Amino acid sequence: MNGCGLDETSRSATEARLLGLEAERALASQAGDQAGDQAGDQTGDWVTSDPDSASERLFRNYTPHRMRVIGPPRDFRMRLRVGWSGSMALLRFNTGVELSQAPTGRFILVTTQVSGWSEIDTQGQSFSGGPGLMVVDSARSPVRKRFSADSERLHLRLGIAALDGLYERLTGKASARPLEFAPCIRPGTAMQARWQSVVRMVLSCTAPSAGHDPARSPAPAVPDLLRRQLEETAMLMLLTGHEHSGAEQMAGTPAAPAPRHVRAAEEFMRANAGEPLTLAEIAEAAGVSIRTLTAGFRNFRDQSPMQQLRDIRMAAARDDLLQGTGSVADISLRWGFGNFGRFAGDYRRRYGETPSETLRRR
Repeated sequence: MNGCGLDETSRSATEARLLGLEAERALASQAGDQAGDQAGDQTGDWVTSDPDSASERLFRNYTPHRMRVIGPPRDFRMRLRVGWSGSMALLRFNTGVELSQAPTGRFILVTTQVSGWSEIDTQGQSFSGGPGLMVVDSARSPVRKRFSADSERLHLRLGIAALDGLYERLTGKASARPLEFAPCIRPGTAMQARWQSVVRMVLSCTAPSAGHDPARSPAPAVPDLLRRQLEETAMLMLLTGHEHSGAEQMAGTPAAPAPRHVRAAEEFMRANAGEPLTLAEIAEAAGVSIRTLTAGFRNFRDQSPMQQLRDIRMAAARDDLLQGTGSVADISLRWGFGNFGRFAGDYRRRYGETPSETLRRR
């Protein structure tokens, strides 16, 4: 054990069970009374007694995996209740199940145990617990999970691109490699209480208003601006309150704001990343000389302008691979990477997988 195990305090378990009840009500108001293939990809109440159909649905919502029923097969009945534009869900199987999951790649998944029991193996660590156990699935790490028959988990999914962007705004520079989070939020800590508060705040904004009957009509969707603000609050909580690979850089002296010409150059590069830009064109758009621009990037970004442009294009290529908008060769050429071998090597060092592996996971 590493401190991630069972929280013996009855208060924590009670809080988690209450959180599950709140989630049930909030998600039911969005899902309506849908079942089976009638449920949409973004929200819905999906129920099946067929393990193969359940596995296919989990693949569509989360990651490639191998699912094994370890309890009585006749009792298998998966229920996946999804809401908040696909970012929040309740999941249960009604019998013992083992899931061996591939890395998520595109998102961080934070799971709160609201009933039953889970056993987790990931990042060389093993831990288990009942209501109140909080597990963090990082984008790069595979994980094996075993669930009791009465186990139910509340999921909150956060996009890795938005998380990386917030990290860069907080530190003044991009993370040298994809962020890796500690696999659990330790029981009895302030972070556990804060995370429950964040989830409860999200639920309060998705729950139906007084007098609304979800059986008659779904609740109104959460406005995009509010949803983004809530997601950023959750991401900020993870970055500032939970252990992760970039915590040391965040703990250092805050970076001084970059000068206007550096920010202008970055905006120009993002807007024109698909064009064959030269250093002279970037400097002209920023209104300074090449020498001044290069010095600004060295002092405030610890890289050259062209290295920054390459990073921007690499991130854009990854987005296209995740969306499946072409072959690896097509996408690499689209973003100016003519040397496929070098592109694949740089991509793997940055994201922990090859471009082909990213494309296959879509």
